[in-house]
Amino acid sequence: MKEGIVLRRLISLMLILCGGLLFAQEDSEMALEEKLYEEYKSNGLDKAMQMYEKHKTAEYEGLQEPLNLLGYKLMMEDNDLETAEHVFKAQIEEYPEEANPYDSYGDLLLEKGENDKAKENFKKAAKLAESIEDEAEKTEMKQASLSKLARLENKHRKLDFLAGDWEITQTGYRDGKAINIPKSKQNVTYLPGESVLRITHTKEDNAACCERIVAYDAMDDTYQMAYVNAINPNGIQVSDLTITETGDGEFEFMEDYMQNNEKKQAKHVILQKDKDHVEWNVYLPKEGSQDWELVNKMEFKREA
Repeated sequence: MKEGIVLRRLISLMLILCGGLLFAQEDSEMALEEKLYEEYKSNGLDKAMQMYEKHKTAEYEGLQEPLNLLGYKLMMEDNDLETAEHVFKAQIEEYPEEANPYDSYGDLLLEKGENDKAKENFKKAAKLAESIEDEAEKTEMKQASLSKLARLENKHRKLDFLAGDWEITQTGYRDGKAINIPKSKQNVTYLPGESVLRITHTKEDNAACCERIVAYDAMDDTYQMAYVNAINPNGIQVSDLTITETGDGEFEFMEDYMQNNEKKQAKHVILQKDKDHVEWNVYLPKEGSQDWELVNKMEFKREA
């Protein structure tokens, strides 16, 4: 009987010890940001930050930085913007020369509706991203910050005035002589997400012609345009557009593209006369000269 009691006590002791080891293992495997979150919920932010100081690693952990993850959890799951702001600011103080803390804080400022301050942080993040040694990480970080900045500054929507259905009257010019071109139609819409423009061009009698897709490239501060001919299988032709607003409803597009393995350039001057009328002139470099030569004049009239 005595031996049975002793045996049961030994087994109980072993279970207690094993249970303690399992608990300790689970605790050690819990991510630091989860521990910080639980500490914050139980004892407040000051205690959570003390825990962070005690357990933080010596090296910056990038997107997996515990303060970064904690800040987003507070912002996105708890909608606790005030506490999240303290956490993101603490991350900036801890890593003032890293890009992502500023990008994250910019996201928080967007949630608060403080767009001007958000812009400042996205610009700071993009600038600091230049010093990232890993090229893939550098590109990803810059692209993230610049894309958000572009949307805030509405750079991706400079061509809004072209959206709609248009009747187009064209005149071509060859060696200074005017050539009448049959009337055509153009439908301009934004794809879902409202940052990519789709231009569908049809000839007379709705005969197929071509399509263009235009999207803003925040990395280079240019638009990229892909051209597809609906009739001739020439693949996709891609060009870069640099757009300058010259004032009074006028825009200048500089188009860079490749043709027969040669770099080419065209200039587009677009004048928005009013909401229903647009004039679009296309110029090519004049052979043997620095001047531009008009090659196509288009009058856009919005369909009723």
